[in-house]
Amino acid sequence: MTLSSLSVREQHPEHSLPTKVEPWEDSLRTDPSQPGVFEWWYFDSHLANGGKLMVVFHTKLFTSPQVGLEPKIQIQLETPDGRVCNVLQAYNPDEFHSSRDECDVTISRDGVVNFFRGTGLKEYHIRVVIESLDIDIQMTNTTSPWRPSKGHVWSKDNEYFDWFVAVPQGKVTATYTIAGESPVTVDGDGYHDKNWGNAPLDQTINHWYWGRGTLGPYTVISSAIVFSEKHDSVLVKTFMIQHKDTVVADDGSKVSFNAEGIEHDDKVDRPIADTLHFEYQNEGTVFVIEYFREETTLRQQMSGAWYLRFAGGMKLKKYQNNELVEEHVGHTQWDSMWFGQGRKEALPYLR
Repeated sequence: MTLSSLSVREQHPEHSLPTKVEPWEDSLRTDPSQPGVFEWWYFDSHLANGGKLMVVFHTKLFTSPQVGLEPKIQIQLETPDGRVCNVLQAYNPDEFHSSRDECDVTISRDGVVNFFRGTGLKEYHIRVVIESLDIDIQMTNTTSPWRPSKGHVWSKDNEYFDWFVAVPQGKVTATYTIAGESPVTVDGDGYHDKNWGNAPLDQTINHWYWGRGTLGPYTVISSAIVFSEKHDSVLVKTFMIQHKDTVVADDGSKVSFNAEGIEHDDKVDRPIADTLHFEYQNEGTVFVIEYFREETTLRQQMSGAWYLRFAGGMKLKKYQNNELVEEHVGHTQWDSMWFGQGRKEALPYLR
């Protein structure tokens, strides 16, 4: 493992975070050798051939952080013909290397160098060769990096769970090869963010829904987090809309959230929603964002928690003084992470 001894949190205290985001914010933000802290770099893409791709580099699984450095790489590839390849590969601590100046994470073994690299929050290159998959991704950021407020999803006393969106929307060229098959090169759109923290998520959060998409000239990121009973089951919304590369809405306190079509999923023993509805209101301007589940593409158990991914339709409506002035539709992916149990009738967003 290679990293500097002084954490970025110490180098750049919370109160000194710059107004404009900087490349170091996408670098290593914790000391992953310490139990209780976690960190991951996430990428996903909707490919022009109908495929879907996700790659995540973990310092350790956030569902079981009470260990030292246990690097992992997670991949989900869904091909246009409906095949789904899921991989979660573990590595040794000395196979992990990371910069504290910008996004430059390397996890290597036996001469195979897997990396997640960014230059100036503008250009990204991701390379992964694991089991039967060989993936090469080039991405150019077409939007403005963003963080909610001071970067906190949640913060209390000395515990925190932070979030930084380096690429709300980007142009992607991806080449993927499945063993025994010819390489496929395809364009698409892409997204990259990172999370880190030391809050025990299984005690802090019950579950969340998170999604993103591009609809016409708009880039949307939205999440609804239900905290644990320990934290009064509070519902917190995080929300961002960019028009081209300008943020036009990002105040979660102005957002309402509800869900419909909630049914018990026997495979994960949780109540899962078919439709998510976010509504942002600011004086005479209203944005309505909806997700419509068509399929569940992943159910993955992670140390007692469940991670689910969905694919389906997405819709944006903009109202000005009660008049519908824009409407855009598209397709996207979103996810849900369940640390706790859930009863449908107790959900705070039941519509």
